[in-house]
Amino acid sequence: MTAATHYKPEVYSKSGEISQHERGVQAQYDTAEKRAFYAQVMGDGTSNIHFGKWDDDIDVTQEGAYGKASDAMTDYMFALATDLLARNSSTLSYVDLGSGTGGAAIRLLSAHPSLTATCLNLCEAQNATAQQDAVAAGVADRFTVRTGSYDQAQALLLPENNKQPGLFDVCFSQDAFVHSFSKVRTYEQALAVTKPGGVFVFCDLMCGDGPDVSEDELATFAATNMVNDWLSPAQNVKACEQAGWQDVVFIDMTVDIKKSFQLMGQKVTRLIESGAAKDIDPVLLDTYRQNLAARVGQVDRGVFSWGVIHARKAE
Repeated sequence: MTAATHYKPEVYSKSGEISQHERGVQAQYDTAEKRAFYAQVMGDGTSNIHFGKWDDDIDVTQEGAYGKASDAMTDYMFALATDLLARNSSTLSYVDLGSGTGGAAIRLLSAHPSLTATCLNLCEAQNATAQQDAVAAGVADRFTVRTGSYDQAQALLLPENNKQPGLFDVCFSQDAFVHSFSKVRTYEQALAVTKPGGVFVFCDLMCGDGPDVSEDELATFAATNMVNDWLSPAQNVKACEQAGWQDVVFIDMTVDIKKSFQLMGQKVTRLIESGAAKDIDPVLLDTYRQNLAARVGQVDRGVFSWGVIHARKAE
């Protein structure tokens, strides 16, 4: 498969049409080659394919460091969510919107025996992996995965003729809403499936507010990452409030995304030089290497922001 096949603008760039947009997201993540890439570069062979939280105790020179940082981010976000809950409960229900291969949910289920998790994700092959991993981890009895868009969460997750104002104590998402077709719509759907008094915690890549941010520079990112509604942290906070969320707060962790880009770039370079990535097209790897090198500098100039937004649903 050639680079041109991977990055056809008609597949990956803004289309203005939601079904075409969702097909592009599936192409971005749900081929065997792309799943192999994300597992090897972001998950270090695990299913937790997310950007990392680079705590001081993570040795970036050690094999598996990126996987540890991804897990650390999941743990940090869930701890934040449980701290924000106004109620105490022996059992918690959790929904992960845009759950990928389910790595975050399965990790949390393994650590919290009273937790139940529902994952909603667009990509069927990823979801099959998640179900298999839940069985292997011994948590399948508390794990459910549904195939579909988080922009249809209410219809897909709430029972027909449902009279309950939400089902989940915690609504969670890790690095998925960057692909949202409409942020306000996505945040409205998250609100609809969350119980009154429940919390919303997500991390995501967002548009920076540096003086060098330009449409031309962001176009390259959009062309390979299915970005349709590209908002800054302040705009995302406003979109959450518009959707009906209360007490919306952004926590800036942009310093961590820079390190994630750096470590991803180093991992890709090692894969290229060693020839170890047998399931990934070398042209694809080289394209990612170039893009990641550019993104490190773009973070410094304020093109990207990354962090956590948390909010509460009214009682």
